Amino acid sequence: MSTNSVCWNCQNIIPPNVFLCQKCNKIQPPKQVNEFKLLGISEEFDLDLEELEDAYLKLQQLFHPDKYSQLSEKEIKYSTLLSSMINEAYQKLNSSISRASVLLQLKGINSHPEDSSFNDSQVLEEVMEIQNEFLEAEDSEQKKISIQKLNSRITETIDDLSISFKKQDYEIAKKLNIKLSYLEKIKVNFKKQL
Repeated sequence: MSTNSVCWNCQNIIPPNVFLCQKCNKIQPPKQVNEFKLLGISEEFDLDLEELEDAYLKLQQLFHPDKYSQLSEKEIKYSTLLSSMINEAYQKLNSSISRASVLLQLKGINSHPEDSSFNDSQVLEEVMEIQNEFLEAEDSEQKKISIQKLNSRITETIDDLSISFKKQDYEIAKKLNIKLSYLEKIKVNFKKQL
């Protein structure tokens, strides 16, 4: 839980998730906040990506290190750290997989798809079937059809993931996020082979 802090310059009380002192307008040291709070957007899976980008651009405009280049070393350091945090938060929330992982972590669920030993045989069979179909395709047209099918499965999985978050069924969301991670990796591999 975030707590108030004190401005390093004027000792004014700074509320959580505020990075500029309201009294002296000095940039404050970055605080550990989740990506949603940092960008000031709702903690939900279904995000308006344009709204996400707008929030990101507004924050970068406020805290970009170039804006602080003529100020103290402390302010340059804080703006560099904060700008980096803003970039990282945007990248995570812009991806369905990492956004789901962030949400699951906020719910106390270890959600790193790459760390999980996954033993859902139905999903593994589905993944193998997709890979085999692509590998057995005899020409680029058939490979493109395989990729279209894969894209449909990715869209279905994202839709199912959205539903599981709305229902607060986080164990299902975790499984779906792992499945989505596999599907996205296959998509990258397929595109390399076209």
